Amino acid sequence: MLDLVNDKDEIIGTIARSQSHRLTTEKLGFTRASDMFIRNTEGKLWIPKRTAHKTIAPNGLDYSCGGHVTPGDDYDSTMIKEIEEELNFTPDPGKLHYITKMPPTTTPYFHAIYVYDSDETPNYNPNDFVSSQWMTPKELLATLDNGALAKTSIKETVLKLLELGKI
Repeated sequence: MLDLVNDKDEIIGTIARSQSHRLTTEKLGFTRASDMFIRNTEGKLWIPKRTAHKTIAPNGLDYSCGGHVTPGDDYDSTMIKEIEEELNFTPDPGKLHYITKMPPTTTPYFHAIYVYDSDETPNYNPNDFVSSQWMTPKELLATLDNGALAKTSIKETVLKLLELGKI
């Protein structure tokens, strides 16, 4: 289950994850997600490639980590849980920085954006990712512009983080 929220990000109910396709077709509302990029001291982002069995963006480039907020959780707790599950480490709170919350545009959900400072390549969960690489924001944007498969919201997120001077 996922929290169903209105255009002000206020909870108005729940929806089964399997029914989330109805959000746009029936204009039921929105859901929530937390997404994060790992940034190293060279200013590069750790970008993984999703597994082929993923429903959303199979074999596509992804945020370093992310996931939907489930009922009873909030953006912060979701981010920590997803880091532990997808990247197999417990995050250092001093290295995890909330940046902004992006409204639904290319996706039917609000998503809180975080940046995690680390030079270590995560020992990612092979059920989530098949490979990874460190890329500058410019390299990532060029790769996306050249047609690489990816989650639809990554480009707008990178552009927003660049605008805010956060990457």
